[in-house]
Amino acid sequence: MTKDSSENGESQIADLLRRLTMEEKLSFLSGANMWETFSVPRLQIGHMKMTDGPAGARGKTWTSGSKSALIPCGPSLGATWSDELLTEVGMLLGQECIDKRSHILLAPNLNIHRSPLGGRMFENYSEDPYLVGILAAAEVRGIQSMGVGAVVKHFLGNEQESRRFNIDEKIDERTLREVYLKPFQMVVEAAKPWALMTSYNKVNGEHMDESHLLKDVVRDEWKWDGMVISDWGGTNSLAKSLNAGTDLEMPGPPVRRQMDRLLLALQDGEIQESVVDDSVTRILRAAFRTGCLGQDSDDKDEEETSVDRLEHRQLLRRTACESLVLLKNNGILPLAVNTIRRIAIIGPNAKVPTAGGSGSATVAPHYMSTPYQSLVDLAKGHNGDVEIDFAQGMLAHKLLPLLESKVKDPETKAEGLTLTFYEGYGCQGEARGQRYWSSTNIFMMSDGDIPDNLEKGLYSFRAAGVYTCASSGNHTFGLSSVGQSKLYIDDVLIVDNSAWTKGGGIFMNCGSEEVRGSIYLEENKEYKLEIYQDATPPPLQPNDNTLFPFISGLRIGCLPPIDEDAMMAEAVSAASKADVAILIIGHNNDWEREGVDREDMALPGRSEELIHAVCRSNPKTIVVNQSGCPISMVGWVEAPAAIIQAWYQGQENGNALADVILGNAYPSGKLPITFPKYLEHHGSFKHFPGDVENDQAEYKEGLQVGYKWFDAQNIDPLFEFGFGLSYTSFSVKLLSIEGTISQATASTIKVAVENIGPRAGAEVVQVYVAPYTENGCFMKNLQAFKKVYVEAGEEKRCELQLGSTAVQWFDPEKRTWRVDKGKYHVCIGVSSRKIVSMETIEVTESWQWV
Repeated sequence: MTKDSSENGESQIADLLRRLTMEEKLSFLSGANMWETFSVPRLQIGHMKMTDGPAGARGKTWTSGSKSALIPCGPSLGATWSDELLTEVGMLLGQECIDKRSHILLAPNLNIHRSPLGGRMFENYSEDPYLVGILAAAEVRGIQSMGVGAVVKHFLGNEQESRRFNIDEKIDERTLREVYLKPFQMVVEAAKPWALMTSYNKVNGEHMDESHLLKDVVRDEWKWDGMVISDWGGTNSLAKSLNAGTDLEMPGPPVRRQMDRLLLALQDGEIQESVVDDSVTRILRAAFRTGCLGQDSDDKDEEETSVDRLEHRQLLRRTACESLVLLKNNGILPLAVNTIRRIAIIGPNAKVPTAGGSGSATVAPHYMSTPYQSLVDLAKGHNGDVEIDFAQGMLAHKLLPLLESKVKDPETKAEGLTLTFYEGYGCQGEARGQRYWSSTNIFMMSDGDIPDNLEKGLYSFRAAGVYTCASSGNHTFGLSSVGQSKLYIDDVLIVDNSAWTKGGGIFMNCGSEEVRGSIYLEENKEYKLEIYQDATPPPLQPNDNTLFPFISGLRIGCLPPIDEDAMMAEAVSAASKADVAILIIGHNNDWEREGVDREDMALPGRSEELIHAVCRSNPKTIVVNQSGCPISMVGWVEAPAAIIQAWYQGQENGNALADVILGNAYPSGKLPITFPKYLEHHGSFKHFPGDVENDQAEYKEGLQVGYKWFDAQNIDPLFEFGFGLSYTSFSVKLLSIEGTISQATASTIKVAVENIGPRAGAEVVQVYVAPYTENGCFMKNLQAFKKVYVEAGEEKRCELQLGSTAVQWFDPEKRTWRVDKGKYHVCIGVSSRKIVSMETIEVTESWQWV
């Protein structure tokens, strides 16, 4: 946006502010519905439509609407260590928003990987604030270059899901500034996002929509002029949140900022007209930036579109390849498939599209690739004679598998269920509407999910379909729901979930635990499946959220008769007959989801047993782990010939993995998070998730987050921050450090990266800085990095800058930023532990600023 257009916009906004009535101004302070702001057609002010989220632009419905490009998850993007690539991904997301007729994308997530157990960490880039800040700024620039507003979130401290609506996080001010505020500050200064979203939690006694940090730090110190919106249902007051600077309550219709309450608050002096004008100005500024001012008509009814672009597929496949982290390789990779007679593909994640976690990042993708099919297609393309066997090996579900293709609408025979709605509870009387749902995971949170005539009152619904089982035997059905529910097979009650009291982590942790019941069913026989649900509010612990208690959800799963011992024996047999075994394990969206944290770092079920059994049967085993978090490996890390950390790779999850395993692409990912040997080695272990019964979480590890804890405590991780192998070898040499750090100047580090191996590859030069100590024990911080792509036998040179931010620290007593004169360690390496050169620089003056 040019300076002239910005000045014209401010003039236009000021003129509109003068012409708006007070009621029109007040209407802007909350959403009109789930995803849109209010419009004023008489002044040509159009609505702004928002959409989730960090994994792709979903559109207005959760999963039953238009398809979208599904991008790799947060730590997968973090593992690329490439701001150039993240800018391209941001532009893709911006285009997808345009396809969905959306003006604002609720992304990216800037929260820190404080603990390996954080349930929503699959949405966030890294444990390091500098890496988060650089990558997020790049993504924001890409999104906004398309004329779409980026919403940086969740401000602040959304590092856990346990009691997330009311947990009070106690963070000392230096840690707050240098760790948790830092990525937001970096993005605000470098990319100027058009909006910011507050988090549900409290920090130091204040809910974030009411926090003094919004005005004192974000607006006054950082001089940011964007719009602040609440997380959905996360506005905790009327006057206090508005006076603090939360401009927009979402979603609508409002719960806190109802028109009569706003007018009364103005009359009573709880809020001033100047505060209203300031918020409306910022909302209008966002509308100007997203092209919503000067519209001749409101385009509310314009249809969302889905465009599966080839260039988007190619970009996401390349991004996924660049984020795969090769943790171990005893020379087996890349596979020379032309010399291989037989491959065994094994594991519960091999044929399942494990593309992302669950919650607001949910996206219905244009298409999905699975590891099994992609490996088969690519291997056969290289060697048509190669034989490929498959064995699942084990079960990895936490919730029973969805019925999906096994259940069909009784009339149309389409996959899914027919939902019939009734006024009041008990599914009695005249039907008030019907909906078709293509999945047995039914989440009704968006506008239009339930009939309009029932949205304001009590209702119930019946979900009906025809279930056909593939084998005879005892079938176990699982039922999870937000309200009270019962499941019937041929009019026989199988599962009664009508009196639940304990949440089970599903549906944003508003749903029940999965209740199970069994029945004997015969192969290929059709059975009438019916579920009756009263849409009652869940029996949650007290919280301040105004949205989630009123969502509606129902999940139906089924486990047919399965002999898991026989499954494991089949896997061992397949591995023993193969030249190479590829074992694909890990988490899925049962295990990593919004609303609930994990209890440990363990892999699901009998994963470790399967790894040992397959590796004993075939030492040439490649283990692929799919997760958005560190998992426990210390018990089996020596067994495989190779290990790949594959994250959740979105729609290209299978294609990228096949490319790298079979040598069509090379791995260049570096860990954006530390993988500890044991959970108790991690700095957050004693303090996460805190005293949840009393809604208190103390960040006692302070500045020592992630790798800094391991450095400070002299603990060896299993795989350190910044680690990642390649298919080639590099020589990284420091050439020089030129210039000095002062208030006006920076030091320039010049590095040569030579590819001394047989293949092309990429290395990430990493620069860490710490105050000088004589004994060599210090806690260093990442302060610069550069990804360098080098052909075999070539050398490339790169330059990295260290300015005053590399040596600054926040003085909580004086409440100022400071740079102290003296010596500093500068460590150049290819991971936080593999340092190739450690030098000393000197800062010759001290200074401070607010």
